[in-house]
Amino acid sequence: MPRKRTLWDFSTHPLLLLFIGSVIGSFLIPIVSEKIGKKRVLQEARVKKAAEIVDNNIKTLSQINSLITRLNMFHDDNTRLKPSPAQLSVQQEKLRDDMNGRYLEFEKTGWWWYRNLNDEAVILEIVPPSGSQKLRDDINAYAQNINDTVSAFGDFWHICLSKDYKVEKDGKVSQIKKEMDTKLNSLFNARIALVNNLVQDFKDSQ
Repeated sequence: MPRKRTLWDFSTHPLLLLFIGSVIGSFLIPIVSEKIGKKRVLQEARVKKAAEIVDNNIKTLSQINSLITRLNMFHDDNTRLKPSPAQLSVQQEKLRDDMNGRYLEFEKTGWWWYRNLNDEAVILEIVPPSGSQKLRDDINAYAQNINDTVSAFGDFWHICLSKDYKVEKDGKVSQIKKEMDTKLNSLFNARIALVNNLVQDFKDSQ
């Protein structure tokens, strides 16, 4: 007498198992693959953005250093060569043109590249749609550092172009330069930590 087939017999039938496997494969595998692919793409984008932060900071510092180096060369050459008033006036005009050109190059990106980092972090799903206060604080701290850096050599820039500029080894101008160097060194050290904070903000996911 044939044995009655039970529900278990039907549930273990090869064709049914094959059908169930096909259904699971058709729906779950693409979903899992899509999530894994999205996660990989986002992680690669985050790492790329972190590298861009480093590159942009290097470019900004290079432009700032170009400005500072030009001022230092002007003062050092005048201290060494002791030009006449007429010669000094010519050198000051050259300095004015050089500094204006270099500063315009700096202004193209130096004040702006970090302004949209919070929005980019939202797109890369690093922070919630409302943004991140920590990231905002890091961006503002970096912006303030750049502003303070430009201000730090602003007084030296001004006196080098002034009619009051005098070539004295240990005079007023040299004192202003010394104060500038002290401020710039402090700001440089602080900026290293600030850039590292921005990089970590983008490398670390939610």
